[in-house]
Formats: sequence, C-alpha cells, structure tokens
Amino acid sequence: MQSFLTDLLNQYNCNLEIKLNQFDGAHLVDSMSLSIQPENVQKYQYEFKGNTWETSVTYQVKTNRAIDIMVAFKLLSGYAAEHSVAMSFHFDRWAKNNYVLMPAAVYNGNRFDYRRMSYPPMFKDKEDMRIDAPTVITDVPKLNIHEGESKIQQITRDLSTPAIGFYAPGESRGFWLLTEQGTCVGDSGIHMEESLDRQKAVITIEAPGVRREYKYRICDNQVPSDDRGADFKEGDEVHLHFRAYFFECPNVQALFDYFVNIRKDLTGPVSLHHEIPFYSAWKIQEEKYNQQNWEDEHGYYSVGMRENIHQNWQIGWVGGLINTYPLLFEGTALSQERALKTFDFVFPKGQAPSGFFYGCGDGEHWYGDNFYDINDKNWLLIRKNSDALYYIIKHFMLLEARNQGQKIAESWKQGTIKCADAFVNLWNKYHQFGQFVNAETGEIIVGGSTSAGSAPAGLALAGQFFGREEYIAVAKEAANYYYDNYVRKGITTGGPGEILQCPDSESAFGLLESFVVLFEVTGETTWLEKARDMANQCFTWCVSYDFKFPPQSTFGKLGMHTTGSVYANVQNKHSAPGICTFSGDSLFKLFRATGDRRYLELLQEMAHNMPQYLSREDRSVGGMPAGWMNERVQMSDWFEPIGEIFFGSCWCEISNMLSYVEVPGLYVQPDTGFICAIDHVDVEIIEKSYRKIGLKVTNPTKFKAKVKVFVENSDRMKRVLGQHALLHCERLTIEPGSSVIVKYGMEL
Repeated sequence: MQSFLTDLLNQYNCNLEIKLNQFDGAHLVDSMSLSIQPENVQKYQYEFKGNTWETSVTYQVKTNRAIDIMVAFKLLSGYAAEHSVAMSFHFDRWAKNNYVLMPAAVYNGNRFDYRRMSYPPMFKDKEDMRIDAPTVITDVPKLNIHEGESKIQQITRDLSTPAIGFYAPGESRGFWLLTEQGTCVGDSGIHMEESLDRQKAVITIEAPGVRREYKYRICDNQVPSDDRGADFKEGDEVHLHFRAYFFECPNVQALFDYFVNIRKDLTGPVSLHHEIPFYSAWKIQEEKYNQQNWEDEHGYYSVGMRENIHQNWQIGWVGGLINTYPLLFEGTALSQERALKTFDFVFPKGQAPSGFFYGCGDGEHWYGDNFYDINDKNWLLIRKNSDALYYIIKHFMLLEARNQGQKIAESWKQGTIKCADAFVNLWNKYHQFGQFVNAETGEIIVGGSTSAGSAPAGLALAGQFFGREEYIAVAKEAANYYYDNYVRKGITTGGPGEILQCPDSESAFGLLESFVVLFEVTGETTWLEKARDMANQCFTWCVSYDFKFPPQSTFGKLGMHTTGSVYANVQNKHSAPGICTFSGDSLFKLFRATGDRRYLELLQEMAHNMPQYLSREDRSVGGMPAGWMNERVQMSDWFEPIGEIFFGSCWCEISNMLSYVEVPGLYVQPDTGFICAIDHVDVEIIEKSYRKIGLKVTNPTKFKAKVKVFVENSDRMKRVLGQHALLHCERLTIEPGSSVIVKYGMEL
C-alpha cells in the first residue's frame, strides 16, 4: 500500500500536508503545516499555539487508482478558539492551461476576463459588444487569467457534488477529489490556490470552511466574509473523509465522463421520497394557471404574476410559448383554448421586422432584454427565440398528431417560417448565432456563447415540419460549431440573460436537446455521441445527494430533498427544481438509444424531485399560495439565507408541468423485467415469466395518481420517439393509499 500510493503521488508530483489554522473572524492569524507520508495508518502529535494536537491518517485502496483517506484531528490538551483543520494536496508540476472543474461552480477555473457589475449585469462597453469578443463573466470565484494572486474559495454547499477535479493536458492525466458536505463543526471548505508563477497549485479540504477575508455574494467576490473557525476544547475531534482518484485523461471530456461514474461514491445511492403524484400536482398547477396566469384583456398566459415586465411576458427562456405546450397537451378544453389564444397574442404583433420575437411585453408594449434600458426593444437574448422556435414546432406537431392541424393559423405558420429564416440569415452572415441580436436588423450585438443552444433543435424540427432541408442543414452546421468550439472545451455559456457569459446549465441542456433532436430527425449516430458527451457534462450541474439544511430553515422544517435539483449557473449560486426550461425527456431518449441507465436515473431524480417544491393548501412552501413554485433550492449563501426562498412564482412550475406530459411515470420492459418508477408510486414485481410481467403499483400518498406507463421490449429501445411520445400511453388510476395489479406481455 505504502509504495503504491507513494508511486502514485510521485507520478502526479503531489505531496500531502495536514494543517491547522487560527482565525480572528475571517482573518487568518496563524497556521501550521505538517508534511505526511502515505503509510497505512499514521499518527502525528504536535504543538500549535500552546495546544497539543493528535492527527491520525488512514489510507485505503478502493480501486486500482482510487484512495480513501480518513483524517482524524483531536485536541489532546488546551483550548483552541476559532480554528480550522485541513488537509492539502500540493501539486508541484502545475500548468496554467490545466482545466479545473468544481461541479456547478467552476469550469476551466472560470479563468476568463470579468467585469465588476451590480446585478443584473449587462454588456455596456464597446470592447465587449463585438462579434468576436472573448468570453466575459461577472466577478465570481475564479482563477486569475492575468498575473497576480490566483485562488478560489468555496464551501461544499456551493457545489452540486462536494468535489474538485482537473485535467492536465500536458500529461494526459486527470484527478478528482470527493469529500462530504461537512463534519461536526459545519460545512467544509474546498479551496484552491496557484503560485504566482502558476507552476504549483494547492487543493485544500478544510473543516469548517472559512473563506478568508472575502466571500462571494451575487456578482461580487469581494464581500466581507462572515465565516468563522470552530472552538475546540480538550477531547474534541473532527473527522475528514475524502477519496482521491488518479486516472489517465486524454481530453476534457474524459474528466466529465469519469465524474459521472464516481459522483455518488461517498454519499452513496439516494432514496426517493414520495410527496404528491404527478397527476395531482398537475391539477393544482393547471388551476393556478387559469386563475392567476391568464391575462384576459390581451389574451395570453403570463410567465409569472405580472409584478414586473419580466414576470409578465417573456418569449422562451422562462415560459413564453413554453407554458402553453403542457396546457395544450394535457389541459382541459379551457386550457387548450387559451393556449392557442396566446399564439394570437404573439403573432404577428410580437414579432420584429427581422423575424425574431421581441423579448418582453405586457399586452400594450414590447420591450427588449437590455436591463439598462428595458425600453430598447432591439436587444434580444437569442436563447429566448431559440426556445420559442423549438416549442412552437412542438405545438404544431402535437396538433397534427391529434388531427387538429386546421387549428394552426396560417399567420402562425408564416411567422414561424420568418423566425426560422431569421436564424438561417443570422448563421449565413456570421456563422454563429451570438448571444444578443438586434430585433430590427437581425444583426449580432454581442457574439459568442452557447446562448442559442436549443436553436438547432428548433431548426431541425422546423425543417422536418415544413419540409425545408435548408433548416436542417443549418441546424447541423450550428450544432457542430457548438460542439467543436464549446462542448469539447467543457464550456457552455450565456443561456440566462443576466449573467454575461458565465458558465451555465441552461445552455448545456439546450444543446443536449439539440443533439438528441438531430439524432431523431437525421438518424445520424454522430449526434448520439455528441449527446452523450453533453449529457455527461450536464451531470455536473445536478445535485447528487440530499443536502442537510439548517433545521430551523424553511426547507429544513419541510424536509426537502435536494437530489436531482439543478444548479443554474456559476453566478446565481442556487440549485433549482428542474431544468430551465425543459422536462429532461432528452435524457429518457438518450437512455433508450444507448441503454445507459445512468441517464434514466438522473431523469428519475430530477422529475421525482420537483413536486415537493410545489406549494399546496395542505403544505405551503414559504407561505406561497397553492400552485406556486419558487426557483430557489438555496444550498449556498450567495443571496437569501440557506434553506430560504423569496416569495415568488417562477419558471420551474413549467418544468414540472412539462415533466408530467413528457416523462413517463413508470417505465416497464416485460422481456427483461427492468422497471423504473419515476412518479410518486412504489412498484413491486409479483410475477415474471418469459412472456409477461406482473406488477403491483401502490400509491402511498394522500393524493390521487394517474400514472403514465411506457411499456416496451428491450429490442424496441432504439425506435425513435420524436415528440409527444406519451400522447396515447396507458394511464393507471390509483386512489390514495391504494394499489393496482397490472400485467404486461411481450410484444411480438
């Protein structure tokens, strides 16, 4: 063991240290470090600030190149006020081009140019408003792209998984370090610091985590830190546990691929907690939308409660012409009628001369996406039009599938063609879609980013629906451009409109949607491989464990479970109930096409997770009315206190509704016996033979369930689903606390 670990550390030019730190508030007063040798079990006794400490370090080989390390610090005598304990990994052969990844917080070290701006930030300097502008982010935790000090201070709760990894291209090596949320003294810290010459780097796990001098708060990495060390009395102990992985890593993607396999190694498998079935959650939400979101004077479903322009009407992104899709798919006659009326609201007056749709509106006026001048309606976040094009075609295809094509007004079709043409014109002129475009002229204002990640999906479906091959051709070119220039580099940016170009999950999931749609439309397996790469990067944005909220917080009292929630971006440091704004059915399609159950497991965690955040009459969340969902799953202290929300109805309501219409509540393979319950039900196999499977499906909740069931033999998994796959699926009606017995036979 000793020689193996020593050789492994030598290969990575890595040395280990244990550390003690003394603080005055968040100011580091003094510290001591002790180099340690990798022996099976070793105890060290030493003095620091007049106190006697003992530290034992235990190593255990878990796999060929993964090592468990357990470190126990004990104060033998004395009293140590405001202290932390830590272990550091010192890498002596470092390089500035090493790709550093901290899930949901740091991508490529966040080593980009940045601007210090208050929230909401917006490009304003001419040097940033260029076609070829480099990636520019806000003042978030980051390694320094320039000379000078370079360090990142994070707390485990800032990350979707408490972990840090890197890819060293010069040596084709990768490294991951996983730890736990915290110890008996609170949440731990994960810090990284580079030497001034960038030839060395130190990764440290600290308990409790103390951000020295400054901490991050929305758009500002220079807020005075209120972190504090712990007070130790004689006999107190703190135990750190982490696992280090050393592996061959040929490229950035391999770093992500490796993470997918290990992200739960320390936290272990999670259990799903039933709250309310999808159907009953849907009924609450549909009622809320018709009572509160419908704007009767101008005839449209608003995206929020209309307390400001951004909560009134926004195309795409947070709901405009997205919220109408589940209402058209699953809603009552009233919901379907209003969903289609919303199209009349948008076409043609919501469309600019270029063919793109205006960003915001209130029924009387149209506005743009420039936070510094909302009346400048020429600023458009291209992501919003990308989503709109995609979902508009999904509406059309749904109506055609129901033999209701006559309900698609000619003005809607022609307006949609104008929007698709605008994307084609944009691509032909710039060979990119940019991030912000001019509504009047269709010209790029700010270039770069993967903001239009869902645009290839929209163009591919538009090409399929309208029979226009040029749309599909541009979709393929654009998707390849995104893959080569962003995905292969492990960076997706610019999905939200108020983060400049910080790395984000929204454009990542938009690209996943595009790659899967292109696979379905073209049948070309290259898109399937790109989809797998993108999905594996998306894993890093998704919370892999159940965070322990403060017991007295709103979420602590409600017993909220965070597994499957999705971090938004590296600026807005909160997780959220679901993907903004998709159901995640692309993961279901990817599972079917590849047979890789990890994608189905991630979707299961996402979809099952969401209904717990729905405020109900019998279980209010943060005092919100029934049917409201808030976007905050607040694990970090970047804005609201941990475990708290603001009072507001948000886009995640739509993600929850989309999940009901696009994600099966129960997946069954009769021939293999494989089942996956995503809805809030328990499933037991009570009979299994060569040709059939019998199931007992139980609804343990106090709400009615109508579970959508997707049944297929394993040899049918590669069949392309396309859109509206659950339109005619079987539904199991199960009363509260009841069970049903069902049998499914093999298809011949």
